[in-house]
Amino acid sequence: MVKSILLVSIFLMGIEFSFAQITNSNTTPTETKKKEKKKKEKKSTEQDSLIISNSDKSTFYLTGAFIHSFRKFEDNSAYQSLGERYKETPINTYGIGFGTYVPLANHFELDIGVSYVLQGEQYTFTSSDSLSDSSFTYVNKYRHFGVPLRLKYNVGNGNFKGYITGGLIPSSILSIRYESKFTNPEGVETINDVKKITNDIAFFNLTASIGIGMSYTMGDFGFLVAPEYRYNLLNTFESVPITHKLWSWGVNFGVLLKI
Repeated sequence: MVKSILLVSIFLMGIEFSFAQITNSNTTPTETKKKEKKKKEKKSTEQDSLIISNSDKSTFYLTGAFIHSFRKFEDNSAYQSLGERYKETPINTYGIGFGTYVPLANHFELDIGVSYVLQGEQYTFTSSDSLSDSSFTYVNKYRHFGVPLRLKYNVGNGNFKGYITGGLIPSSILSIRYESKFTNPEGVETINDVKKITNDIAFFNLTASIGIGMSYTMGDFGFLVAPEYRYNLLNTFESVPITHKLWSWGVNFGVLLKI
């Protein structure tokens, strides 16, 4: 009797173990698929989060520029008393800028920032008298502050991009730095004068800007090179009988930073 009960118990335990094995073998693939699906969803969510994080970053730039500057000039005085200024020549100066790019539709961005440039002209007079080899020179440097508002179109989607910019720069000429020098026949400087001029300068000006550029980025850091041409649409002076509109071309060199 005891032997029969023992055999039945072993038989039932074997059936239960086999059923458990079948159950586990049937459910394991489903659970595995669920786990793999969760992993994929988690990985996809992390990637989407990373993409969103990168796209949310703002791009800022800081530039320095080499500038070749001059002006359009016309003497409108009654007796052409300012005609000697037609002999002025261009000067080389510099500029700095800081700003950011605001993404718009497709490949377009809005370039907005602040800029400070020096523009101007110079004049040199040398005596034609062989007995009096004296000379007189002066340089006018116009301190120009503006707020660039330019449309930027990008070409390329990788680390290396090209772009075209164009727009307007509401600006103001803060002052003119006047530097003059007189050298006598002996070659000695007898006058070396520096003045800050603010009289008769128009408070507001509007500058047209157009340029091209190239940029290269590595993660959140990059570089740019951008030639640019600027032309003042309004007159420099308010009450002086001349037409005086500054222009310049130059090359901007700068760094990019995504924050």
